[in-house]
Amino acid sequence: MNNIEGKTEIVGKLFSSDFFFTVPYYQRPFAWDDENFTNLIDDLMSALGEQQYFLGTLVLHKKEGKGIYDVVDGQQRLTSHLILTACCRDLIDDSMFKSQLQNKIIQEENKVDGIAAKPRIEVKDRAIFNEMILTVKGTAAQKKSSDLVEPENRYVNAVRIFRDRLLPQTQDFLQKFSQFINQKCVLIYLSTTSFDDAFKLFTIVNDRGKQLRRIDILKAQNISPNVVPAETVRNRLAQEWESLEKSLGETILESILHMMRLIYVKEKPQEDLYSEFEKRIYKKGLLAPGEKFIDQVSSYGNLYQQIFLDKDYLDTDTEQHIRFKAMINIMNQEFAASEWKACILSFAMKFSTDGFYDFVLVIEKVYLKDWVGGVRKDERFATYSNVLRAIENSAKSSDVLTALAADTKQIEKVLCSSNFYGSSYVRYFLLRLEVLASEHSTYKEYNAKSIEHVFPQTVKPGSDWSKDPDIGEHKDVVNTIGNLILLSKGKNSSASNHEFAQKKEKYLKTRVSDYPRSIQILAEPDWTIAKIKIRSTKIVTEILGNP
Repeated sequence: MNNIEGKTEIVGKLFSSDFFFTVPYYQRPFAWDDENFTNLIDDLMSALGEQQYFLGTLVLHKKEGKGIYDVVDGQQRLTSHLILTACCRDLIDDSMFKSQLQNKIIQEENKVDGIAAKPRIEVKDRAIFNEMILTVKGTAAQKKSSDLVEPENRYVNAVRIFRDRLLPQTQDFLQKFSQFINQKCVLIYLSTTSFDDAFKLFTIVNDRGKQLRRIDILKAQNISPNVVPAETVRNRLAQEWESLEKSLGETILESILHMMRLIYVKEKPQEDLYSEFEKRIYKKGLLAPGEKFIDQVSSYGNLYQQIFLDKDYLDTDTEQHIRFKAMINIMNQEFAASEWKACILSFAMKFSTDGFYDFVLVIEKVYLKDWVGGVRKDERFATYSNVLRAIENSAKSSDVLTALAADTKQIEKVLCSSNFYGSSYVRYFLLRLEVLASEHSTYKEYNAKSIEHVFPQTVKPGSDWSKDPDIGEHKDVVNTIGNLILLSKGKNSSASNHEFAQKKEKYLKTRVSDYPRSIQILAEPDWTIAKIKIRSTKIVTEILGNP
């Protein structure tokens, strides 16, 4: 790495005419939360009076022009400090002090010397920043964070937390506090004129707070001047990425990138996400960095939105569309791992809607087989890698379905368990029974609150339950699938032990109305151990049928 400059500088110097910062297009949005803001101001107030206070490290990319820098790492801290400075400015009465603080936030216009007004930092969220931070008295504006979207609401939250701490303080304290921040608080900045060197610095420097994520580095790498020379194209790709992240959320977008990694590599990861793309995808020619990469991320992101979020991937005029929505809803709710989603995305990308719903049902069985079998994560990667290879090697969607025909014997075996209630997958199978029992003329979303034993787990001596002719088998059947139903409300342990007629009327009736299969219990005149056994056997033969 060449042309690296490193220096310790006080905050007051960083917010002067020697430095102007820009949050570049590849950066993540302003993302500090209430805890970050609270910790910052509490730490500073506690440190007041110390000789020097270290705030962290900045990684900067020096641009052409005097003192102009892109912030590679540290934008959260810099932005928060300017918000804090603006709060002090608006609470201090002394006009000269107030003006000097404002000059830390924005360079004042000097018509004599031909110097234009210029913010010390240009953020991505310019409208809210201009209104609340650059404008004098902006932090005094009454705004509700709940009325704003991400990340604008974070500026309002920061102002609220800072002002709550500062409002009770005296004017003398506010001035001394502002002086302490500007004169005694220091940061180390590392800067380089090379974009690539700046990111190498980032990988070895740990700053406090919200750091640039690996997906941000992936984004930066793929819209860097070295990869995409045309600035207009870089800006378009950056906007495309930001639009995708805003619609999906950063967590889902990162998950999609992990799915893409699996789709291309078809093996378990060996390194972090950034290195996986760099070494195992780009260098092997599986996908070109730059415009093609961003376009693929966008394609997979839009596909993910249609399939897993909007659930409108299939033609809405078909009954199959409603069945698909019902199934993908419960799979989304209950399937913890995400590799199965990568397989569905891969299939849809290659075959579109041809055989799509049938493939979803096949993948469901693949997942369930691993789930009930307690398959480890490493083995799970092998399973889905094989599925992805089958998709890649198949000319027709039907070839994939044939190759992946699942053996359900292991699933059926666990469904017969005497302690099915104690399994991690009990809720999923009960939800699946509700989907099977539904009429698919209209879509209904099932979200179960709790699971109820119809025949109580604890039987009171002398109750009608205790008089069941097969009561000796109680422990063997009470936790089986035939005795379990879903409730739309929380459980009431005392009501659970009522006699069956009373339990139906006063407890179950208001709690099973959302579930077509559970409602069937209300029509039963009695509930016996013999009936549970018959019901369990019937369920096992039906539960894996296709909705």
